[in-house]
Amino acid sequence: MARELPHHVQQFVTRHSARRRQIGALVRTNRFTLIGALVLAILIPELFHPLFASELAWARSVLPNEPSFYASVVALLAAHVYLRKIGLLPLVDDKVIILPVFAAAYGGVFIAVQLALGRIGYYHPVTSFVIGSAWYLAIAMIRARVTAPRLAYIGCGGPDNDLMLASIEWVHLHVPVLPPDIQGIVYDSHSGIADEFERLFTRATLRGIPVYEAAQLREMITGRMVLRDHPEQVFGAILPEQPYLRVKRLIDLFFAVPASLLVLPVIAIFAVAIRLESPGAAMFPQVRLGYRGRKFVCYKLRSMRSDIPGPAYTTDNDPRITRVGRFIRKTRIDELPQIFNVIEGSMSWIGPRPESLKLGRDYQRELPYYAYRHLVRPGITGWAAVHQGNVALVSEARTKLEYDFYYLKYFSIWLDMVIVLMTIRTVLTGHGAK
Repeated sequence: MARELPHHVQQFVTRHSARRRQIGALVRTNRFTLIGALVLAILIPELFHPLFASELAWARSVLPNEPSFYASVVALLAAHVYLRKIGLLPLVDDKVIILPVFAAAYGGVFIAVQLALGRIGYYHPVTSFVIGSAWYLAIAMIRARVTAPRLAYIGCGGPDNDLMLASIEWVHLHVPVLPPDIQGIVYDSHSGIADEFERLFTRATLRGIPVYEAAQLREMITGRMVLRDHPEQVFGAILPEQPYLRVKRLIDLFFAVPASLLVLPVIAIFAVAIRLESPGAAMFPQVRLGYRGRKFVCYKLRSMRSDIPGPAYTTDNDPRITRVGRFIRKTRIDELPQIFNVIEGSMSWIGPRPESLKLGRDYQRELPYYAYRHLVRPGITGWAAVHQGNVALVSEARTKLEYDFYYLKYFSIWLDMVIVLMTIRTVLTGHGAK
């Protein structure tokens, strides 16, 4: 039988846990994060600005005249809003995306102000960028250490494996009374919920405590939409927002047209290398299933030998892959010709990856609801691509389809921007390449 801890040790552990929860509750608030950023990254650099080193330094720092001050404020607010938006999405590591987000926000605002005014000072934007990104990185690391959410669970059997593996402190509720410091309630809709627990949900909602269905929380944690026995009841209601579909097409063209001019020399160089290493054409056209189930020709740089037979898909350590092919697959250079698919409208920068005609039809036979993924244009990169990489087996395709359906359900510019950042990481690490 385990010995009980001494009373004074129990008191210390209790006080330590309470203090840890208090710190976690504080650093979780966006208000604390934003106020700290404004003080550290905006006001303090302005107080020490070399241009305001006179006796009127404080008065001038309150209402500064220099445009760089206001540019820093706008950039910091833009970075904060973006980080707050993507913080609501699953599988997003704050520490990975903070620097790219701050670089994009400060770089974009600084360039815009520079073009509008001709010239602005460098001191404040640079100082604000360094301090601001360091502050948000520190907050992210503190949150990772002390802010595992404390959630109440109502239902038979307890949370499933996906929920148990998450960094969550679970409290099982058997009576309709909320324990202290509960940050949310999770219930299993397949279990019968008594009336007293329904009333508990109402009281919790009025107190600002969110209530999640277990499948909804699982989506937030895994980034996948679970395929149920009757998926048409859920997926039939999925229709990506038409206004953003049109805006997305304009964004695709805005970036694809100039990018095509930049990638042409790269494509030409690797096309020569491919021809020198193995016989056959440098370009590999393939008929694939695309938007609304229409067939289109997808272009890629050839990465495999064309004189060796093999299956229609790529296997792990496939012997047909050439040395040049292995490099362009790992760095995703083989996908560059698809920029011209984006220009012609058969593809987008971001969306579900298009499958070959044979694989697509095989998947549709095994997964009747597979065609739902064609509600948007296929993409050069996508939510499934940055998490799972290339797959061929039907069992793997099912998981990939869950990622694709999650993308369709939460289709937005914020999710697309997260995918862009995660794609950059994928290119740098080679994750998912075969």
